[in-house]
This record gives sequence, structure tokens and C-alpha cells, in this order.
Amino acid sequence: MKILIYPLLAFFVVVFAGCKYSPVDQPYFTVEKSGLNWAEIRQYETGGRQHRIRMRIDGNGIVTVRDGTSALVGNTFAANIKHENWEDIRENRITIPEEDTVLIFQSLVDAGLFYRPQVIPYVTEVPTLSTNETSLVYITANINNKTVGSSEPIAEPVLLERLKLLVLTFYKPQPIRKKRQPTF
Repeated sequence: MKILIYPLLAFFVVVFAGCKYSPVDQPYFTVEKSGLNWAEIRQYETGGRQHRIRMRIDGNGIVTVRDGTSALVGNTFAANIKHENWEDIRENRITIPEEDTVLIFQSLVDAGLFYRPQVIPYVTEVPTLSTNETSLVYITANINNKTVGSSEPIAEPVLLERLKLLVLTFYKPQPIRKKRQPTF
């Protein structure tokens, strides 16, 4: 019986130590080149016209940028074709080298994309956006099989600045499309 207890005890210690100090939970890691990596950034204007920007970067180097005031920018399954801004949507696709996508994803990881602050029980303080912000930024990503999705706007200043800079890198504003009157 003693022969079986010591190996089982050692096995449980090793498994517990592996689970406790697993690199899977590390928020900072080295991004590997993969076509399965992707990140989607959504930026919504809070004042004036409700302008939206949605940018998706795929690990294979395809960058898709959609912008406009149409509901189709934020929701590709929108169905309200009677909406006044239905036709105000523009899409642009750019192809960049896969090595550049690795650098972009690494910069997001280094800016704290996967970092989650320690949750302290009984503290309900939530970081608030500054009052001079004119846009809300959200991100959803899958990098090296680690996923993150923000249901709340990004409030971390370093990550927010990095995301806005990334959107400005690929976003080229174009004039608003007006709704056409049918000519019969």
C-alpha cells in the first residue's frame, strides 16, 4: 500500500503545481505565426452622427476595414433595409505580409490585451472612460488559441491608444454615401 501512496502523492503535487503555474494563464507571451490568429476592433463615435469603424486583421495578412453609419458596419446580419443610413457603408481590404500581422498581434499582447487585473472581492469599482472621449473602442481576438472579447469599452490607456493607432494605420476616411432616389 505504501508503494502506491507515494507515487500518487507525487503525481498530485506535480499536477497541482502544473495547473497553478501553467503558462496558459500568462497574459504576456510570444505570438506565433498562424493563419488562425485574428483580431477585430470596433470603434463607435459617441457624439454627432453615429459613425462606426470595424477592422479585422487575420493572421494570413488580410486586413478588412468597414466604416460608415449603416448598421451593417457593426452587424453583418442587420436586416432593417428601411433605415435612413442603410447604404452608408464602405469596405476596404488590404493584404500585408504575415510577418507584419505577427508584429501587430505581438504589440497588442504587449499592451496588455490578455491582462486581467486581479479581482478583489467586494470591490465593485469599474474603470470609467474619461469625459473627453469621443469614441468607444471594443476588441475581440483569438491569438495563439487564447481568446478575449470586451463587452465593455476598453479603458486601459496603453491598450486603448494602441488600438486607436492601429485603426488609424489602416482606416482611410471616404465621403458619406447619400441614399439614392430610384430613377424610373
